[in-house]
Amino acid sequence: MTQAIRKNLRNVIAIAVLVVIALATSYYIVKQQRLRIPILEAHPFTLHAKFQTAQAVVPGQGQSIDVAGVKIGDVQSVELKNGVADVSFGIDPKYVPIYRNATILLRPRTGLDDMFFQLDPGTKSAGEVPDGGTIPLANTAPDVNLDEILSALDGDTRAYLRILLVSGGQGLDGQSQNLGKLLGGLGPINRDLDRLNGLVAQRRQALASLIHNLSVLTKDVGRHSSDVTTLVRASNSALGAIAQQSPDLERTVAELPGVLNDTRSALTAATPFARQLGPTFNSLRPFARKLPELNSSLTKLSTSATPTVRNRIRPFVRAAQPVIEPLRGAAREFSAATPRLTVVGKEINRLGNMAAYNPGGANPPGTPGRDEGYLYWAAWLGHVGALTFDSQDANGAYRRIYITASCANLKSTVSVNPLAPLITGLAPVIGTVCP
Repeated sequence: MTQAIRKNLRNVIAIAVLVVIALATSYYIVKQQRLRIPILEAHPFTLHAKFQTAQAVVPGQGQSIDVAGVKIGDVQSVELKNGVADVSFGIDPKYVPIYRNATILLRPRTGLDDMFFQLDPGTKSAGEVPDGGTIPLANTAPDVNLDEILSALDGDTRAYLRILLVSGGQGLDGQSQNLGKLLGGLGPINRDLDRLNGLVAQRRQALASLIHNLSVLTKDVGRHSSDVTTLVRASNSALGAIAQQSPDLERTVAELPGVLNDTRSALTAATPFARQLGPTFNSLRPFARKLPELNSSLTKLSTSATPTVRNRIRPFVRAAQPVIEPLRGAAREFSAATPRLTVVGKEINRLGNMAAYNPGGANPPGTPGRDEGYLYWAAWLGHVGALTFDSQDANGAYRRIYITASCANLKSTVSVNPLAPLITGLAPVIGTVCP
């Protein structure tokens, strides 16, 4: 046997290669036919779901069950049980668990009814669905064909819908780019709506309280049906009066665009003011927080000052009114006859500034550029005057006299002056000085 294999080794290797290729080809074909190989693959997780109708669902045609666009299993079988369709799915075990509040929607992948199932696994709090479990009919929804929708409409509605579609096609002719931009702009809107829905979900308790309060309000309204009837009648009368003023309403609506434009311009102009108003209000918050204390202090002040105002100031004012009335005319005449005190004060202030003006006064005394003002020299004059009259005897204060003259002038003065006897005592001095 061994010798025969050695002699035909080339043929044996070729046969082995052909066998391997055949097995690989068979495995590929089996995988493409979505058949499970028990030895090589684990048993799938079986999930049943009840549908009102399973139209266009055929096992073995590659119809899958997806989660968020990812395939997690295939349709294994479709059976009719108790008047509803029971669809069985084989799900890859790595995509379990699936919870009891999961939902499954039957949706077309293309316009040729190439169907697939869209699965929402649900939430953990609902509990897991066991292997072979069933999703109830309340958590599934079949695909609704367009002909079913159209069959529910009457002839006039279908005609109007046809006109709408034709007109829409004519209106969108050549507007594909604009339509694309419009659809692209829906993304931010959807994100904002998702955020809004999330916030609404967080306000579950508030919404429950709102619904409860609305229920209480509805019950109270039901108890006061006569008041509601009166309100409806009054509203009907008011709306009738408004309907009678239709020309005025038309005029108002016609002028509304201009008013809105003016309002927009005013709001645009007020934007800088609003930007400054926010920080201003924030700065005023400490003052606003102190307002209760301030109001309390003012209340105490008003309470304590009320007796004084009532018992003293009010009688004084009442007694002074007869005197003040004629005093007003006299004050008006006196005001016209006298100069304004503010003008006089300004002139006196100006005179004082002129007297105290000291150019270069910032420099120390005796330095170049310093020129003392009039007030300085007035003080100096007073000081020198005091030194002039600081000597006296029993006959009174001395007057210091400084005379400058020539000898000839002195001699002539002594000889001819009628006061010569008073200064004869100066002759020896003059004779010594002027020989």
